[in-house]
Amino acid sequence: NGDETKVMNAMEAFNKAVDLGDSDAMYFVGVQYLSQEKDEVTGYQLLCRAAHEYNHGPALHHLALLNLQDGEKDEFRGLLTKAADAGNPDSLFLQGYCYYHGEDGYELDVLAALDNFFAAAENFEHVEAMVSAGAILHQGVFSPQGSVIIQRDQRRAFELYQQAGELGSIEGWRNVVACYAMGEGVKKDIDMAKHIAKTMLK
Repeated sequence: NGDETKVMNAMEAFNKAVDLGDSDAMYFVGVQYLSQEKDEVTGYQLLCRAAHEYNHGPALHHLALLNLQDGEKDEFRGLLTKAADAGNPDSLFLQGYCYYHGEDGYELDVLAALDNFFAAAENFEHVEAMVSAGAILHQGVFSPQGSVIIQRDQRRAFELYQQAGELGSIEGWRNVVACYAMGEGVKKDIDMAKHIAKTMLK
C-alpha cells in the first residue's frame, strides 16, 4: 500500500545517504535494523562505522548501552566517555549519573558528576541534567569529616529546577513547588507553591 511504499522510499534515500558517508543516516538505519531485528549484523556494523569512523555521539552512546547490557563495563565506559567527549547530551548526563553513584565502571566522583550535569544542562538544555545538578547544589556535598566538597547553593538549585520546569520537566516543577513551600533558594510563598502545583502538576 501507499504507506509501505513511502517507508521503502525513505529507507532507500537513507541507504543512499549511508553510501555517501552520512553518519546520521548510518546511525538511523543501524538503529532501525537493530530495533526491527531485520538485519542485526548490518545494523551493528552501521553503528560501529558511524561511531568509530565519524565519532558520531549518538552511535557511540548506543554502542555503549549495548555493551552495558552485555556486562562489558570497560567497553561501556570507553564508549560512553567518547560519546560524552563528542558532546552527546544523553552521554554527558549518563556519565554524570555513573560518577555520582560510582557504578558501571566509574569511580565515585561528585565533582565530575556535577561537571557532566552542567555540560549537558548548559550546552544542550538537558532537563534531567538540570534537575540533577540542582539536586546536588540544593543539598551540597560534604566529606565524612564535614569539609565542603560542593558548596550548597539553593538559589542556583531553584533556578535550575525552574529552567527545567519551563522546558517541560514535571520533576523540575515539583522541586520548584518544594522550594517555595520550604523557602529554600527563594522567599517562602505557600500561595505560589499551591498555584504552581495546581497549574503545572495537574
